[in-house]
Formats: sequence, C-alpha cells, structure tokens
Amino acid sequence: MKIYLASKSPARRALLQQMGVEFEFLPIDIPEERAPGETAEMYSKRVTTEKLHAAWDKILNDKLTILPVLCADTEVVLDLEILGKPLDYQHAFSMLKNYSGRSHQVITSVGLKYLAYENIVTNTTTVYFASMSDDDIHNYLATGNYKDKAGSYGIQSAIGQFIYRIDGCFYSVIGLPLNTVRELLADVAHIYVEFPHLSKE
Repeated sequence: MKIYLASKSPARRALLQQMGVEFEFLPIDIPEERAPGETAEMYSKRVTTEKLHAAWDKILNDKLTILPVLCADTEVVLDLEILGKPLDYQHAFSMLKNYSGRSHQVITSVGLKYLAYENIVTNTTTVYFASMSDDDIHNYLATGNYKDKAGSYGIQSAIGQFIYRIDGCFYSVIGLPLNTVRELLADVAHIYVEFPHLSKE
C-alpha cells in the first residue's frame, strides 16, 4: 500500500523506509501556535488534525492520485512547557541543561486519513537523562545534531549515551511510533484502492 507522507522530517522518512512502506512526500505548511489553556497533548493532536486536513485538501484541490495520507507532530515537554525547536545554540544549550539529571515527556501524535477514514493516535514517552556537565552538552552541540529538532536533540545520536531509561516508545521520541503506524495502516488496508485522479468537477 502506497501512501503520502505529509512531513518534512528526514527522520520520519527514514523510519517509513525502515518499515518498508512505499510513500511520496507531500509538502504542506500550517501555522503552529498553542492556544491559551491548551495542554501539550491537546495541542499536538490539534496540530496533527490540521496537518491531516490540509494534506487531504491539497490532494483534492491539486487532483493528485488518491492515497492514504500520514502526518505527525512531536512535542517535547518539560514542566508542562512545550520546548519546540531551538532558536539558536544558546537556546539549545539551555534546554539540554534543564534535562540533566531529570525526566521529560515527548508527545507524538500520528494521523492517517483515507476517504472517510480518519484516525489520530497520541503517544507519550518519558525520557530520563543522567547528569551532564557543561562540557558534555557543548560536545554534543558541536555535532550540530540539535538543529531543527524539537527539544534540541535526536535520541538516536550521540546524546543517547546520557539517556538511561525510556518509558514508552523509542521510535515515538524520534518522531514516528512505528507500531502505531503499522496499526493505522492495517486499519485502512481492507478498504485501500488506488484511485487514479479525483476531479472536483
């Protein structure tokens, strides 16, 4: 079954390839701003829903081949604050400094839409960091792996040596919980038909 991946994340592309899922990249852009009183879980699910609808609208408006579309959103949360992507080196350093000797949550929502089918699943994983010195943090930041990453780190990179425990899904921290994706794809497999084109006329 071939799908669209509505995500710019290289990590998500690599994970789908790891699963053996055939996909095409579908670029979309939506505003991502947390509403007052919105929890991290609510925010992640809403953003995923908006991405999913924007992607499906693009398929219809551009008269693309009708395929299931997958999107996701990952948020790193510490003390109920969504950390987002680092603005610069110092911002990334501050995030990592705050992880040292503590735990934080990584919330990833995954959505799949195909015709009338639409489902969004949210995963929460707790990540535990050992204590890190300033030199440890600077050495990691020197690799550049923090750039354009929610929470300023990639768990599958050198920073992983300081992570001593994970409660939840490892792949969710990377950005795409594979078991959840497998289950979502299985849900639509029995109704999957590759439509050539859909005209709005």
